[in-house]
Amino acid sequence: MRYGLKEWTEGYVTITVRGKRFERFLNMAVREGLRIWNIRRVGTEACRCDILIKDYFRLRPLMRETGCRSHVEQREGFPFWLARLRRRSGLAIGAFLFLVGLYMLSSFIWTVEVQGTKQLSPERVMQVAEQIGIKEGAWKVKLKEPLHLQRELTSLLPEVTWVGVTIQGTKVTLQVVEKDEPAKPIVTGPRHLVAKKRAVIQTILPEAGRSQVTVNQFVEKGQVLISGIIGNDERQKAVSAKGTIRGEVWYISNASVPLKQSHTRLTGEKQDQQYLVIGPYAVQVWPFEKLPFSQYESKEKRFMPGYAGYTSPVGWKRVTHEEIVQTQKELTVEEAKALAIRFAREDILRKAGKDASIQQEKVLHATSENGKVYVSIHFSVIEDIGVEQPIVGVPQTPEVNSNS
Repeated sequence: MRYGLKEWTEGYVTITVRGKRFERFLNMAVREGLRIWNIRRVGTEACRCDILIKDYFRLRPLMRETGCRSHVEQREGFPFWLARLRRRSGLAIGAFLFLVGLYMLSSFIWTVEVQGTKQLSPERVMQVAEQIGIKEGAWKVKLKEPLHLQRELTSLLPEVTWVGVTIQGTKVTLQVVEKDEPAKPIVTGPRHLVAKKRAVIQTILPEAGRSQVTVNQFVEKGQVLISGIIGNDERQKAVSAKGTIRGEVWYISNASVPLKQSHTRLTGEKQDQQYLVIGPYAVQVWPFEKLPFSQYESKEKRFMPGYAGYTSPVGWKRVTHEEIVQTQKELTVEEAKALAIRFAREDILRKAGKDASIQQEKVLHATSENGKVYVSIHFSVIEDIGVEQPIVGVPQTPEVNSNS
């Protein structure tokens, strides 16, 4: 079998030759220099072969001499493809416009992403990048080389050491390296550490200042725990008191829980919606009917083809909607009571702050009325009770003048 680019470009046909002298016909055609290939017998008095278009029109004298007849079975090659394309001009124009649109869309920036920021906000970086032309909808041809863009961004952002600009397809990635500035120490004035709540001292560890209370001592709100005034009566100095003071604090929490609980459950029914994504826009292509669910959860998956760092602006999106229903569950009094205690415990720990722990809890009262369970609980919590209080009127050490 012979088939090459030249034969396809010039165009060829597959013909069936019928006649008692078809073998003589083939020999004469070869002697005349006609290009014939892929010859095969299809009957006792017939054969089939491929022949170029220009040589096909030279067969008539040979057929008249041998008494054979020919029939065209198939037409292949560029001339026939072009003729079919003319008959379908709408499809050809649509394909051409699609390719032009795809090229145009891939020539614009559709996504700008900022990476590596810690103290600096990404919005600030994007605002500066927009000043030099890096923004959504920008034409890539008008952008400068990445090295020039990096230098301009670095000069416009004094907070950074370096900004890398990477252009991949329709996406620009700005990699920011911020300057490592030493953390500035927090300057605090003279202060006491006082109790923010009534409590019994469990632990007191002064780091700076002088302790004013002892372990197991009961303290009132506002009482000085670690004094910021150090020294004796003759020589005193005010400092910023530091330390850890943990105390036992008491709370009474009231919680209520309804016996009928509402829950959300998936039914297993779902429907997919397909979207054609072009840049930042999505066009729904199937299905067009409304969702049959009144309540649902949605999940989205996108497919944006890419190759060698190039990401196409045209892609596909599938959104899956899963039906959900509200269900009712009837709790027993004991289950509702346990749930109320759990809610109260979480609320107390949230109010007590970081590193707080419940030492003891006791249910004072529990009733069930009007479809709800009401619980009153007493909690004993160990928490940090120290709070800062500035020292007003800092005592000064008296100066001693000596005359000799």
